[in-house]
Amino acid sequence: MSNVRARLHSIVWGQETGRVRAVWRVLVPVLVGFLALRLAGAAALGFDLNRGEMMLTAFAGTTLVMLAVLSVSARYLDRRPVREYGYTLSRNWWLDLVVGIGLGSLVVGMTFVIARYTGSLRVTSNTVLPDATTLGWLIAFFAGFVGVAFYEEFIYRGSFITNTVKGLTARGVTRPVATAVALLASTAAFALIHLPGAIIADANVVLVAVKTGLLGGLFGVAYLRTGELALPMGLHLGVNYALMHVFGIGAAETPGIPTLLTVEHTATGLWSPGRGLPLFAAILIGYGLVIAWTRWRHDTSTAQQRTPLTHTRSDS
Repeated sequence: MSNVRARLHSIVWGQETGRVRAVWRVLVPVLVGFLALRLAGAAALGFDLNRGEMMLTAFAGTTLVMLAVLSVSARYLDRRPVREYGYTLSRNWWLDLVVGIGLGSLVVGMTFVIARYTGSLRVTSNTVLPDATTLGWLIAFFAGFVGVAFYEEFIYRGSFITNTVKGLTARGVTRPVATAVALLASTAAFALIHLPGAIIADANVVLVAVKTGLLGGLFGVAYLRTGELALPMGLHLGVNYALMHVFGIGAAETPGIPTLLTVEHTATGLWSPGRGLPLFAAILIGYGLVIAWTRWRHDTSTAQQRTPLTHTRSDS
């Protein structure tokens, strides 16, 4: 019995006193976030809601759950301050958030231009000045996507990368190698977790995997370049909101989702505006923009960067 108890203890707890193994610190937020979103979406099906209202309900429910998970993970699993996930709030933090929103929106704007140039979409209508009702819904969806950016970046960057690097370095892996593995693993997990939704929507699973993988890598690079979640959260929010509600690419032919531009996809498959080459090309340009911004904004700063590569996070 004592051997069984010791084995179970070694499976759950690492050598660090009071801290569960890194694998569980990574997996718990991932699994809880996935289940929370699916359960919130399933609960929304019980109401007479359109697609947009169901999205908002699922986003709100998941955000509330993940706020609790963040608190529990920091206090009981990681034994680290919340700020060490990437929430060292400061003027620079908020600046990176705003710039990230702008860069994410720019990526979608480039997608729109490429898609128009290649004949992948056409604009059917536009709303330069939305009425009060539409504006209210646009604000509500912005708040909803703020929640999405918060919980997905906490799960896949703040928690996943931080704990993966910590777990691998504790096993003797060099920090650069551990960071590269953490980035690739978090990117793969980010892509995989979006595939059930693609299957339900009868979308091209391969294209969705490439799209979410490229975006996950972009957000991960932004996190590693800054050591904070502000820039990746801003990028995530900018991409999601602009794709759905500004340029209307992700909301094409979907009722209940307000958009400033209403577009019609005229190409599918590899040339699909929302999950094909136009978006892929824009995301790749986005990598260059993120590296350029962080180099100008952080690499030239006299202050030490707080990144998983150079900064030692709390181990106690």
